[in-house]
Amino acid sequence: MTFDRHRVLSLAVASRKIALVFMIDGQLKDWRHSRAGGSSATKGRSFLRVAIARYHPDLVVIEDPNGSTRKYGRSHAILLSLAQELRDSATPHVLGTRYQGYANKYEEAAMLAKRFPEIAPWLPKRPRIWETEPTEMIYFEALALALPASKS
Repeated sequence: MTFDRHRVLSLAVASRKIALVFMIDGQLKDWRHSRAGGSSATKGRSFLRVAIARYHPDLVVIEDPNGSTRKYGRSHAILLSLAQELRDSATPHVLGTRYQGYANKYEEAAMLAKRFPEIAPWLPKRPRIWETEPTEMIYFEALALALPASKS
């Protein structure tokens, strides 16, 4: 089965947050996040429905909750719920796998910021070991998921 990949919506879930990036023909057009959407599976599904209604994507990409994901607890439950929502709505979608081609996610984010300068102002500094991950990091996770799917 092939999909039209002009309008790609990619979502990422992390601890108590969910984010999306929207691309048209490989160009980054919009990105946003929601703390409420990351608080429960029901609110995550609602965030997905609103995003689909807003962007009318040709393809939606999320991380495969049944694959080799490092998500657990609430984040994993939200991913499972998003996957079910996509199946129930018959929305063209891909359950992707996150490949770590860099030493860490901060190096990957720096590369993505160079490739997509419009999102560079949201590039977070690497936190100290005792600090929590910056909220903006989730944009780069969603963007990394979107890249393989946005190729024609």
